[in-house]
Amino acid sequence: MIDMQYIYELEAEMDIMKLVDNYYEIKSILKQYPQEQWSYEMILAYARALNVLQDYSDQTNPFEQAYGLLQTVSDKGITDAEWHLIMASVSFNLQLYAEAVNHAEQANTIIAGCADDMLALYSQYD
Repeated sequence: MIDMQYIYELEAEMDIMKLVDNYYEIKSILKQYPQEQWSYEMILAYARALNVLQDYSDQTNPFEQAYGLLQTVSDKGITDAEWHLIMASVSFNLQLYAEAVNHAEQANTIIAGCADDMLALYSQYD
């Protein structure tokens, strides 16, 4: 079974170089398990990794892949600020600016102020 506490600890690293290395490790760990066995938290971690790494090595667009994964848990994510924050970032990277703004606004509705920086940036493109 995947040790989610270990994955949370990897994500908590603040040093950018460690962060990138840790997201590669998170991606590697999760790829060892069939996707249909992933929990909601695992899907969020993998989507964050795809978004941060922007890795095209497997010939797929990581943002499209993250977007699709996040859509599979949208019923649970709709009330989760973290899901909206990741979806906002992924949407922005896919140049879906209006959708990015919408998700950032939804995140702010759930946790006041959590997406203010995103909104300041994304609304310039909307």
